[in-house]
Amino acid sequence: MDKNKIFLYCDRVILVFLCFVIFCLPFAKAGIESFVWPAIILWISKRLLGYKADSFFKMLPGTELNKALAVFIIANVLSVILTVNLGLSLRGFFGKELKFLAIYFMLVEVISNKKRLKIVLSTIIASVVLVIIDAGVQYFKGTDFIRGYHSGLLSASFPFPNGFSAWLIVVIPLFLGLLIKGKYINKLLRILLPVLVVLLLFCLYRTLIRGAWLGFIISIILMIGFILNRLSFKIKLLYLYIGTGFLFIFLILPQPILSDIKYKIRTKFGASWEIKNRVESSTNLTEPGVNARLNLWKEALRMTKDYNFKGCGLNTYSIVARDYKSYEGGGIYPHNSYLQKLAETGLFGLFAFFGVLFVFFKTGFKYLCDKNDYLVLGLLSGTLAFLVHAFFDNHFYSLQLAVLFWYILGLTVAAIKLEKDTIRFN
Repeated sequence: MDKNKIFLYCDRVILVFLCFVIFCLPFAKAGIESFVWPAIILWISKRLLGYKADSFFKMLPGTELNKALAVFIIANVLSVILTVNLGLSLRGFFGKELKFLAIYFMLVEVISNKKRLKIVLSTIIASVVLVIIDAGVQYFKGTDFIRGYHSGLLSASFPFPNGFSAWLIVVIPLFLGLLIKGKYINKLLRILLPVLVVLLLFCLYRTLIRGAWLGFIISIILMIGFILNRLSFKIKLLYLYIGTGFLFIFLILPQPILSDIKYKIRTKFGASWEIKNRVESSTNLTEPGVNARLNLWKEALRMTKDYNFKGCGLNTYSIVARDYKSYEGGGIYPHNSYLQKLAETGLFGLFAFFGVLFVFFKTGFKYLCDKNDYLVLGLLSGTLAFLVHAFFDNHFYSLQLAVLFWYILGLTVAAIKLEKDTIRFN
């Protein structure tokens, strides 16, 4: 059989596996592992059969992030060499970091046409529908039907609301980008997606996770700022007049009507009180959640001071943190992905990761300056929201969320590369 046909079949099967990965991601960790590794084996098999890529001795697809990712890998290798526990670090390097990078490169490689991109996007939409149904069951019955999780706050099929909210703030901007662009959706999805966005927003509100709210608000500001920047002066002026008009109407409403509106919101939805209490508690250092995070961050900074440039070693935070326990309940993950990365891989590792992010956003925004691609804008905005939320949680050290992060990076770069190739060939 012709090798090109073999490579084509391999790509199709890899794409199927990757679709299963993103579909299963919200509710099946075992599913992620079960589909990622066969995809990686097929991807490596292509090379063994003679497949030639664009870079790194014809082994990897060429992307703008490759050099930054090479520095990131070097930083992780040094962290493994200088680790306090070689076994844990090797497990983290081969079982996590290289696996995540493989997901990124596989997506860039196999999403070689718009049909394949549509397949991945359709898979994400199908997964979202299932998770929303699951969240609805949990909201009304107290237990989700997929995993059987009980939660006072909404978590759907995720173990905790933090993870659910991190997934939501990636998906919502993506859907908004799809709606604005309209290129990859049919008439049915034009009706379905707005409904899904409203339900996803309600789910995000019901998680009551402040870091997710902050990340989402920043991502929406980014999207609105970009869209307004592309509008003509007359349209901007029109929106300003409309917004000012609504504000003026609200301000001149009689006080009894305003009071009645506020009362109905509080009694029927409970929204104003819950949001107000969560926001105000964020600045209260004695609030249990805030106080615990501050103490954990102090422990992480003490670790960083002792291990500074080299770090304690990839995947070793959980065992080293025990020696820095400063209070009952301490000595655990710091609930700050960047501090944990700093403690494990040192300054070099953290700056190497920031280098990847810098090149990623630089590439994305440079592309957006040339082309109004709202799908890419949604992906970039969702990634930014995720990164903001990661400052308050351990997203890079959760299998589901780490896979989500690298998956979205790969999907974004693939979408940009696909559009650039289309323009070049035309």
